[in-house]
Amino acid sequence: MKKIYFVNVPFLVSFLFLISNFVLAQQAREYEVHDRGMLHETEFNTGEIGRAWQTGAQGEKTDVPLFEWPGNSHVILNGTEYSGQQNILGAGVYIAANPDGKPGYSNRLFAMCGGVGASQPEVAYGRWSFPISITKIDNYPVLPNGKLNSNYNPDEAEQIITAKWASSVGITVTRVSRQWSYPDYDDMIIYEYTFVYDGDTTGIVEALGRTGTLKDVMIAFQYGFAPSMYGYQREYGNWKYEGGIYRGDQNNFWDARYWLTYNMNLRTNGDATLPFKPEPDPNLFLHNAQTGENGGGLNSPQAPGYCILQYDTTHLAYVDPTDTLLNESEAIQELRSSQGVYYELDANHHILQPWSNKVSTGNTNSQKEMLNVMNPSSRWSGVYSPTSTTWPNPPKAPDGYSWIGRAAYPYRQSADAGQKHTVFGPYTLHMGDTLKFALAEVVGYGAQPGDSVEGGQTIAEWSTNPSFNIPITINGQKVTNDYLKDFGYPDYVNSDVKNVTQVADKAFTAYLGHEPALPVWPENNPRTGSYKIPIPFPAPAIEVSNTDKADTKINWTKDVESFSAPRLMGQLAKFNIYRSTSAMGPWTLVASINKDEPKYINSDGDYEYIDTTTSFKVGDSRFYSVTSVDEHGNMSGRTNITLIKKDLGAVDKLGKVYVVPNPFIVSSGFKGIPNASNVIGFYGLPKSCTIRIFSYNGHLVQTIQHNAPTYSDTEWYQITSNNQSLASGIYFFVVTAPDGTSSSGKFIVIK
Repeated sequence: MKKIYFVNVPFLVSFLFLISNFVLAQQAREYEVHDRGMLHETEFNTGEIGRAWQTGAQGEKTDVPLFEWPGNSHVILNGTEYSGQQNILGAGVYIAANPDGKPGYSNRLFAMCGGVGASQPEVAYGRWSFPISITKIDNYPVLPNGKLNSNYNPDEAEQIITAKWASSVGITVTRVSRQWSYPDYDDMIIYEYTFVYDGDTTGIVEALGRTGTLKDVMIAFQYGFAPSMYGYQREYGNWKYEGGIYRGDQNNFWDARYWLTYNMNLRTNGDATLPFKPEPDPNLFLHNAQTGENGGGLNSPQAPGYCILQYDTTHLAYVDPTDTLLNESEAIQELRSSQGVYYELDANHHILQPWSNKVSTGNTNSQKEMLNVMNPSSRWSGVYSPTSTTWPNPPKAPDGYSWIGRAAYPYRQSADAGQKHTVFGPYTLHMGDTLKFALAEVVGYGAQPGDSVEGGQTIAEWSTNPSFNIPITINGQKVTNDYLKDFGYPDYVNSDVKNVTQVADKAFTAYLGHEPALPVWPENNPRTGSYKIPIPFPAPAIEVSNTDKADTKINWTKDVESFSAPRLMGQLAKFNIYRSTSAMGPWTLVASINKDEPKYINSDGDYEYIDTTTSFKVGDSRFYSVTSVDEHGNMSGRTNITLIKKDLGAVDKLGKVYVVPNPFIVSSGFKGIPNASNVIGFYGLPKSCTIRIFSYNGHLVQTIQHNAPTYSDTEWYQITSNNQSLASGIYFFVVTAPDGTSSSGKFIVIK
């Protein structure tokens, strides 16, 4: 017997409305920021990194980090606001595949999860990417209250962001990114990607997803480099694309030893005698170079890039060009027979990787990139082959020409330099199959000088990395014969790991748990990272406050002294206290305090230092930082940067309270405060107290709650509790502290 169901239509409509709202709420595009190390980066749950791709004028300002190195680099200079040392146009990951039995471009499935567009970004959200979740875990050894973190895991990163999204191809992506504050390891972020073919094409309703085997699956990692926003804006007044980022001032490089790609500014306005964008004002150049302010005299010394740590080989398509029944790739047979494109197979009949290793313009619109980047019927970047005249000298290895058959680096396009991608595949995925990849964002002060690498010029395959030991002439004025000799590195280059080549080496060390053997072969590396790296003694959590004499007091507990961990680089020896006008630095060493030095231990048993410098005046703001230094001189990361505005601090115990000005005359109000002519201030207050103001005949006029660690932050604009302006006359006040003590007085108002 057929069952008949009756549906309440209004209820169904309401239910569907609620469900649709729930779906939209679940699919919000969200981000988290990596800010534990020197490199700051924004991670989206749509696959985007930094932001959606942008090369147009609207992309010249950002409120979130875009591969920012050093972090906290926002600055206002001579009345102009600069977003800072931002180094990418946007980044993301691409996925492409064909349903089994449906070969060819017309049947190709694509998911461009960020890093796609041109002057305006193409939005991945809701089209190719369907966000599921994003979480951030802080695995800090010291908690904000100064206590040691009992849950600290020394075999994990200090900051972990996990983003997850579904894709229109039916492959769900989980990206786990890791960051450390350790000075040798703080210029990198390591990413582990997991691609699961689960058929989910929406992130919500899996029943409407994809089924069946996927063939010729390609995975591409895509970045747009531009070192750096600050340098371009200082030189041109904007983050210049034509003639600057694209076929202008920067070049891309490829160091096959580390599977490392990076960009550098080799010219300024086409002038090769001015690499790295020197500050265009000669006087400001000298000031910045000598002091380190604004990052130093070179405005774009960064070499941002990425290196491939591991790629998946478990599901690479089995290729047999002589037997179509065994051949898993539906495009490879056509590729070799009709086009004669060269490739080599490994012992497992897999095509040697990467499939493509391309550098090109910053124009990554979907019609251009989708057609070329992940097309299994062509190899866009070319291939190293034994008879190549374009690449007569492919990267060598101890076992011979090991790059033969792998994707070539197209050095002739290295001046385009707007974007770089690396593609892997083709893979064959059955329902439930998983692919895993790992790469590291890396950045340094240039690359290893003198190293022979591909790129950097368009007429020869090989070049050498430039040095910073260079003369600088600005507007015809010679300002230095040797930049590094005269000025050295800025202090954000905070260890012996200075350039991007060295950072890449440390990225492999972090991932593998040991130093890499060169050249690296990521296909031989484990599918997950080790992260057993040397650990410096951590910095304490600090509290910065004003004293009642307008000095600055820095406190921290002794809990940090009890820190222990495997692979600890040394035992605590001292603390260094630093001060700066900018969170980026440069940092001035204020004092060094030895462990347990009695003169710096207060009555509570905590460390206490009072900075009495007169150059830091009331009303000024400064940043403070305290680092830990071990017995071998190794220093912690700068993880406790704290901003304070100098003021008179709250008194420890309530005593005499003063009203200023007294008598109050309309014209005698405070300077520099809005409506200053109406302001009365109370001074000599403890951190927490209640101020009650009474008229001459005893009526309560106003009650003010003061709760701040300053002598007085409560300016009273003479407004009564009835929202009326105070009349002329004699008034009384009573200040009461939480412990019951009180102080009273009177003041006169003349209008």
